[in-house]
Amino acid sequence: MCSGNNERKKQERKARERQEELDRQAAARQAELDRIGAERTAIAASQQQSLRDLEAQQSAAIASAQAEGVRLQQQQDSRLANMRSVAAENQRQAAAAKAQAEADRAAAEISRAESMATGQAVASSLGVLSKAGGEQGRTATTSKKPKKKSGARQTTASLSIGSTGSGSGSGSNLSI
Repeated sequence: MCSGNNERKKQERKARERQEELDRQAAARQAELDRIGAERTAIAASQQQSLRDLEAQQSAAIASAQAEGVRLQQQQDSRLANMRSVAAENQRQAAAAKAQAEADRAAAEISRAESMATGQAVASSLGVLSKAGGEQGRTATTSKKPKKKSGARQTTASLSIGSTGSGSGSGSNLSI
């Protein structure tokens, strides 16, 4: 019986050694799995932090883009308002210039009409005067200076020419 006992002990020892080898391999595999798990957990945590950082950057970029969009919209609105103001001022000035030109044209037309009326009145007056054909009144004539007589010459109307006298018949003979 001893040999059966030895044989069984051998088998038990082999089984125990095999089990110990299997346990060592399992422990090594478990240690490798734990190491890989820890690595992957660290990678996942790093990726999560990178994702949070990227989301923060994205949010900041979106906020910046929105603020820039608002600023550009305000700038465009300001420019458009300025353009509209300038256009309205140009239209007002154009309307004022047109009104002034129309007023100047009307004044020129009135002036031309008045000039034409004045010209026609002058022409009509001259025509009336030329057609009147009435006799012209006598004009003053000078008499011949008598050879022996001294003094100023006289007109037939008894006006002295070149004398400095005063009284009746003296003075300039101007007809206007």
